[in-house]
Amino acid sequence: MRYAQTMAFTTLVFFSLFNAFNARFDERSAFIGLFSNKWLWGAVLLSLLLQAAVIYVPFLQQAFSTVSLSAGDWLRCATVGSSVLWLRDLSKLVVWTTTRRSHPRDSE
Repeated sequence: MRYAQTMAFTTLVFFSLFNAFNARFDERSAFIGLFSNKWLWGAVLLSLLLQAAVIYVPFLQQAFSTVSLSAGDWLRCATVGSSVLWLRDLSKLVVWTTTRRSHPRDSE
C-alpha cells in the first residue's frame, strides 16, 4: 500500500513539474526556449531534491508514509508524468495546424 502511494505521489509531482513547462506558452511548443528560464529549472531541481528527501530520509518517510523507490520506479513515474507535456504539445500542434489550414495567409 505504501509503495503504491509513493508511486502515485511521485507521479503527481512529475505531472506538476512537466506541466510547469507547458504553462510557459499557450500556443507555442514547450520545447521552444526550453533552457531559457534558469529560475524554472532551479525550481524543478529543488522540487526533485525535496521529493527525493521525502522518499529517502527516514523521518520524512515516516511523516509522509513513503517508501524508497528504485531507479526503475523513478523512470516509470517520470515517463507517465511526462505524458502531460507530450500530449499538451501535441494538442498545440493540432490546433496550430487546424487554424493554419482553415485561415490561409491573411495577406493573400
